[in-house]
This record gives sequence, structure tokens and C-alpha cells, in this order.
Amino acid sequence: MNTNEHGIKVDEFGLVDTAYYVRQGQLARNEYFAQQLTALGYWLKKLMTKRQKQGFNSTRSFGTV
Repeated sequence: MNTNEHGIKVDEFGLVDTAYYVRQGQLARNEYFAQQLTALGYWLKKLMTKRQKQGFNSTRSFGTV
């Protein structure tokens, strides 16, 4: 793969290598998505741990209206 004088990847015809840049975009998007999914997992785990520590504390009696 070649680069032009501006540092842009070009194909054998001297045209911008769009396949290369599309692949780079896909990889960056996949990495970002994985990071966000990991952050969401940590957030959910933290939320569940916090809720478990609170326990069940109801002031209402069951069976009464």
C-alpha cells in the first residue's frame, strides 16, 4: 500500500484506498462499542451491588389495605 505526499493511503491507481479507511472506521467503531459495553456492565454491577446492600425495607404491612 502506498501513500501520497499528504500521507493518505492510495491504491495502485493512485486513488484514495477507501477499503483501508472503511476497515479502520469499522475497527475504531468496534473498539468504542466494546468500551461502552464494558462500562455499562460495570455500571450495572455497581447498581446491583448497591441495591443488594440496601435490602428490603418496607413500612407497609402485607395483607392489609
